[in-house]
Amino acid sequence: MAWRTRGHRGDLLESLIDISNDYYKNKGIARVDKISTPIKVVEQNSKGQITLGYFDKRSTVDYIGLAQGIPLCFDAKETWQNYFSLANFHDHQMDYMKDFKKQGGLSFFLVYFKKFETFYLLPFELVEEQIKKAQAGGRKSISHETCMEGAIPIGFLNNMLHYLPAINAYLDILEAKED
Repeated sequence: MAWRTRGHRGDLLESLIDISNDYYKNKGIARVDKISTPIKVVEQNSKGQITLGYFDKRSTVDYIGLAQGIPLCFDAKETWQNYFSLANFHDHQMDYMKDFKKQGGLSFFLVYFKKFETFYLLPFELVEEQIKKAQAGGRKSISHETCMEGAIPIGFLNNMLHYLPAINAYLDILEAKED
């Protein structure tokens, strides 16, 4: 897919996450970095700006890092709809997250429903479960209602998307399932 046709589908959420990550880094709380997708440049204008390019290979996830010694990998997704199509959760991302989780890391999605102005930490396990249901003939999307029931709300702190408390809540849920 050409770079210029792909659009900027996660700009607001990713900008908020980047601000949060800078804050967390400066406070020594977490180190989370944006993972760039390699682009093969085909055309540049006279100013050196890319005017046409292609993604060189599939990306894994949007962010990887550590929060107080806990390895994290997550992807940012946002929508104007009242659902996320499961087509937005790509096989290669799910495989990467599954492998990351097997190695002791946390895998999840940070999602933003623009229509409702709500942010959630969407557990990897919930997405995986919804994909299995869809493969068995069920719904092929994750609704806002499903997120309200099974995802973890994310709030703001000083105009910053404060997602670390949601990670703590996610850890509590995972620990409770192990007991």
